[in-house]
Amino acid sequence: MRSPLENHLPLEPVTLAKGLKAYRCPETGGHWIPAENYWLWQRSLPPATDHGHHETHANPTGEFDDTVKFCPETGTIMSRYKVGHGLDFRIERSITGGIWLDPGEWEALTAGNFHQELHLIFTTPWQNSIREESRSQSYESMLQSRLGEELFQRLTTLREDLTEHPAKAVAIAYLQG
Repeated sequence: MRSPLENHLPLEPVTLAKGLKAYRCPETGGHWIPAENYWLWQRSLPPATDHGHHETHANPTGEFDDTVKFCPETGTIMSRYKVGHGLDFRIERSITGGIWLDPGEWEALTAGNFHQELHLIFTTPWQNSIREESRSQSYESMLQSRLGEELFQRLTTLREDLTEHPAKAVAIAYLQG
């Protein structure tokens, strides 16, 4: 198998995590995880308890973000998927189910505790949540621009205070009056 990047050198076998055999590009440091290897490793892990909370860590540099990548196994173009949830990069997936990670992406996924749920990134619910997160951020950015930083922050604090307040409806009526 050859790397989908740079000079397409042969990939070298590595172990990314205990029980997870993958292949590394000796030139760029990217990783190829064959689907079978991922699922064997996945089955060896204890059941995950939380897929929703992750810490945000630094994103890897995107030197190869715009590069079209071909599957090391089939030679077909791989599909790109946003990771999201605080990580601003995309990972590639082959029609075989294999996963390509550019240099630094495995480390970023591991730091954010996403590495054990790579398979979820390719699902419709995951991708929909990223789109919703993006829409929400755009809306808040627009509000902040129109209202100004100070008023936006005061309203954000008030909104949080009113979320569970028993007299929320009265407070909103007062603000509208």
